[in-house]
Amino acid sequence: MYDEYLKTFICVAECGSFTKAAELLYLSPNAVKKRIGSLEESTGISLFERTLKGEKLTSAGKSFYSDAKNMVQSYNNAVERAKRIQESGEDFIKIGIMDTFADEFMTAKWFQPSDKVKRAKASMVFFGSSSDNLGKMLNSIGTDIDLAVDICEEKLAKKFGVTAVKISEAKICCAVPYNHRLSKKEEITPADLCGEKVAILKSGRNELWDNIIRDIRKDFFGIEIFEIDKYSIKTFNRCENENRIVFMTEHGGKSYPFCKCVPLSKTYLVPFGIYISDESNEKTLSFIEEIKKSAPKD
Repeated sequence: MYDEYLKTFICVAECGSFTKAAELLYLSPNAVKKRIGSLEESTGISLFERTLKGEKLTSAGKSFYSDAKNMVQSYNNAVERAKRIQESGEDFIKIGIMDTFADEFMTAKWFQPSDKVKRAKASMVFFGSSSDNLGKMLNSIGTDIDLAVDICEEKLAKKFGVTAVKISEAKICCAVPYNHRLSKKEEITPADLCGEKVAILKSGRNELWDNIIRDIRKDFFGIEIFEIDKYSIKTFNRCENENRIVFMTEHGGKSYPFCKCVPLSKTYLVPFGIYISDESNEKTLSFIEEIKKSAPKD
């Protein structure tokens, strides 16, 4: 499991030695080194300084150590919750969600207002960010999940034989590092961005998103767009370190603490909604009706 690499990292950090960590983990020192090497390669972070006295955490490694402990604990808690759900036999509503847009949007805008929604017996199933995983999620509706949350597009729903229910909309904005020259702006115009290099989620996800990217390229002249696979902490860290701007939805733009969410002078709206099977049960349909009633209107 993925957490074995984090546990190995934590053990080395606390022992200060590959050899001592190997003894505690009943592994060879070489196996421990390989795990740490794989973790450093996948994260792009140099975690340890190799010294004559052993392994010493880098500054980045110290930061990662604190978060890694929380991640392992969160993973263990998630496993325990899932086991309790499985063992209880209760009929939970399973919600498919992708980590590109919908997680921050849905939890911030849909779940909070209604006590009925918050008390519902539901569990979330996370899928990846690629177009392949989007298809996998939509194909899972009615079998592995009861509904899915994402950008709401009728054409996409028809392709996968499901129904799209629009709930709300989000504006595209700029996530601007606080040390950037545009961070003090209340609104960003095409002229403001002329000459800037801007990150945006790559096209090919669905037709609606491709159209938004096309419009942004046309309306915001003089900018250089570099496409990214997904919105992640790694992406935000890179853009903040390189003093670059990220185009994304207004709610996602507020999720990174070192960037300011600044509106664009021209409005681009992304509709969000729920995909369901035509054979959804009454419990799922009632859950959706509660979300529709309680979701704030933009």
